[in-house]
Amino acid sequence: MVLLIFFIISAAASVLYAVLSDGVSGIADIWKPLLLCLGGVVGLVIVYLLIAAVVSLFIDRSRPIRRKLGICRLFCYMAGSIVCSVTRIRPHLSGLEKIPTDRRFLLVCNHRSGYDPMFMLANLWKYDMAFVSKPSNIAIPVIGHIAYGAGCLIINRENNREALKTIITASEYMLKDMCSMCIFPEGTRSKTGELGPFHAGSFKIAQKAKSPVVVASIRGTESVKKGFLKGRSDVYLDILDVIPEEKVCSSKTAELAEYSRNLILGSLGH
Repeated sequence: MVLLIFFIISAAASVLYAVLSDGVSGIADIWKPLLLCLGGVVGLVIVYLLIAAVVSLFIDRSRPIRRKLGICRLFCYMAGSIVCSVTRIRPHLSGLEKIPTDRRFLLVCNHRSGYDPMFMLANLWKYDMAFVSKPSNIAIPVIGHIAYGAGCLIINRENNREALKTIITASEYMLKDMCSMCIFPEGTRSKTGELGPFHAGSFKIAQKAKSPVVVASIRGTESVKKGFLKGRSDVYLDILDVIPEEKVCSSKTAELAEYSRNLILGSLGH
């Protein structure tokens, strides 16, 4: 969508150039507005990156954010949309009507590739989610700062004390109505396609926030990297169930992890 908007703006500028300029005198000169259109799209992307770089300079990652930074959330959506457009992802979504719109929630999903969060950012924009991710993702220059300003958090699963701090912060974001959270309970993306074991502690976020858990499955992103030059890649995101907050708070995290994992296994055909 973002690249389409950039293209429309550039195309409009190219048409205006062709109408007002005497530089286009015939079919032989048609390359001029076409080149202007292409250059305009590239230029707008560069402007977006430059603005994001400037904004990132004012993001302090040493402490949790105090309020939702709308410009960072917009930049994250734009990044996801641009990535999906460039890699020619064709989305297939089902079960979105199950997602709560009147309260914050924790979304748990399997993890197939690095394109998973990009796909979700582009296609679940209206649900206002941030991600709990591994430290290396947030450490990326500019992107990491923007993601942090949008509410994304790092979780160090090798350090229980640090992991608990992240869980508490994520639940506080939800309690303060800053954003909903998304976490991949496997902890890392699957390199074999098999669903890995779930970290039950991921569900403590929902328990502490007294929020529902949205269980989702994703497939197809593992083929995007090697297939986008050959044609479109079909990616499927299915919302399988919503565990109400009453059940979340009355259940053990291990029970929630097992239930969610079995749902996803069934969805993936295992």
